[in-house]
Amino acid sequence: MRCYLRLIYGMGFIGLLMAVAVLTLSGCGSSPPKQKGPAPDKELQRFNSAARQAFDKSRFEQAANFYRKALERAYVRDDTAAILDAQYNLAVCLLNLQSYDEALEVVRCANTEMALADHGKSVDFLLLEATVLHRGGDLNAAWQATDQILSIPSQSSSIIKSKTHFLRGLMASEQEDLDQLRVEITALGQPEQSRLRADYQELVGRLAMAGQNWDAAIDAFDNATNLRREMLDYRGMVRVVVLAGEASQKAGRTREAAIYYLRAGRSAFWQDQFDDARQWLNESIQLATSANEDQIIEEARSLLRQNH
Repeated sequence: MRCYLRLIYGMGFIGLLMAVAVLTLSGCGSSPPKQKGPAPDKELQRFNSAARQAFDKSRFEQAANFYRKALERAYVRDDTAAILDAQYNLAVCLLNLQSYDEALEVVRCANTEMALADHGKSVDFLLLEATVLHRGGDLNAAWQATDQILSIPSQSSSIIKSKTHFLRGLMASEQEDLDQLRVEITALGQPEQSRLRADYQELVGRLAMAGQNWDAAIDAFDNATNLRREMLDYRGMVRVVVLAGEASQKAGRTREAAIYYLRAGRSAFWQDQFDDARQWLNESIQLATSANEDQIIEEARSLLRQNH
C-alpha cells in the first residue's frame, strides 16, 4: 500500500472519535459522531457501510477491500477525518487477518496524516500500533508505544487506559514477568464493563496459571470466556478457551483439556480460522486418544474432514 502524502488546507484536522481496537482486537473502529464538517459523500458512505457489514460478519478480507476504497474516496475528497477513519478501520481489519506488516504501514501512514494536519499523537492510533506490534512479536516497540499512551493521561479515556494495561499485562505474562503482571492487574482495578472485566479475568487467570493454581486459573478463564461470548468477541473467546485447555492439560485433566481444545477448534473452524482450528482440533484428538474419549475424537475429526 502506498503512503499518500499531501498538503492540508483550510481549518485543519476535525476531531475524530474512534473505537478502541480489541487485543485479538475483535471490533472494528467506529465512525465518528456526526459533526459540522464536509458535506456527506454518498459513495464514501456506501463503501463504509459495505465494509461495516462485511466486518460484522467476520469477512475481514472483504471489509479491508471496502475500507481501501473508502480511503481512496477520502483522498479524493481531501477529507482528513475520513482518511483517518478509513485508515484506522483498515488497520483493524488487517490486524484480524494477521497481516501485521501491512497494518503497521497503514498506522504509520495515519501518523503522517496527523502530522501534516498538525494534530499530534492520537492515543487511539497509539494503542492500535502497540497492538499490531505485539501481535507481530515486537514486544519492545509495543511496550514503548504503551509508555507513550500512559505518559499523556489527559488525552486517554479510562477505556484506553484499561486496554493499555491489559495489553501490558499480556506482554508481561508472555515474558514471565509476574511482578509486572500484578502491577497491570492492579491498574485494571475492578472494571464494570463486560469487555474490561473479561480482560481482568484473563490476566488473573494467567497469573494463577503461572503460580500453578490450576483451579483458580480455569475458573478465571471460564469467566473470561463467558464475558467475551456476551460481548460477541468470539476470537478473544477462543483465545481464552485455549488457555483453559492449557491449564487443564498441565493439571493432568486430560479429558477436560480435550474438550476445551475441541470447543476452541470448533469455534475457530466456523470463524474460518482454519489454521488455528486444525491446531486445536488435532490437540484435542491427541488428548482424547490418550483418555479413550471416542466421541471427542469423532467430533474433532468430522470438522477436520470438512476442511479438506
